Amino acid sequence: MKNNFDTIIYSANLSGVIASIIQKKKGKKVLLLNRYGFFGGTITECLNLFQKKIDLNLMQCEILREIFSRIYDFKEGILFEDEKHFLINPEVLKYVLQKICEENEIELLFHITPYRIEFLKDTINITLIGKEGEIKFSASRLMDFSNEYTLAPSIDKSSRRFLHSRVNFISSPDNYEVLKDVNRKIKLKDERWWLSVDLNSSNLYEVEEVSTQILDKFDELLRQNKSRIQIVPAQSHLIFSFTRTNKFDRRILLITDFIDSYEPEDEILIAQKIEVQLNDETSI
Repeated sequence: MKNNFDTIIYSANLSGVIASIIQKKKGKKVLLLNRYGFFGGTITECLNLFQKKIDLNLMQCEILREIFSRIYDFKEGILFEDEKHFLINPEVLKYVLQKICEENEIELLFHITPYRIEFLKDTINITLIGKEGEIKFSASRLMDFSNEYTLAPSIDKSSRRFLHSRVNFISSPDNYEVLKDVNRKIKLKDERWWLSVDLNSSNLYEVEEVSTQILDKFDELLRQNKSRIQIVPAQSHLIFSFTRTNKFDRRILLITDFIDSYEPEDEILIAQKIEVQLNDETSI
């Protein structure tokens, strides 16, 4: 892998994959980065499965439309659906995004953590920590389309502020008493439940400990009712606010350059906005 690219994109969520394909089709040399070894962003990493539906019939939503056409091709691609929302099967989303990246020959580098970003006159240098140790790349442009603004602290630590967090998981409870302390709950087509619990912690560095305690508590309650937690997330769902400071060069694009405000349920809407506007660069 050479170390010079036209565009480096983080992360391998819907928006990142779509942006990578668009840039590749425009003849750019693209590198797609991700923290974990699988695709999907918060939908697969945090089980942020509950998403708002959008109109996929816009002419410039070709890639997003293709992704969801493939998801619907799977018998269990959608775990729940009503008029306004659905829950996406995280394993199906991982598979579909991986296949579409393979077909478009997108260059990938996973299992990395951003460490340093430097804006120079003609290039942007980014240093990552990976399995191989420290890795350095340069690009003409950076795109951080993660909902956690992952690259932001490497540019200006004050630009990102932790707001709150939740832990999402899938279980098979058979007793409604177990669900009384759950903030959000959706019964799936296969009779399992998608559950989401707010974590009452204002300290970012305590979130995973609190999350583990919550999961242990629910696991104990479920087992008492002859049920169990079936799927747990790779990490808790962290929600941040972001302010673009004067340390942010215009050569880095973030979600807030495409949409003023959004909720965790707007992943698909964000991807749509990014696809439409990247197909028409003059609007950015």
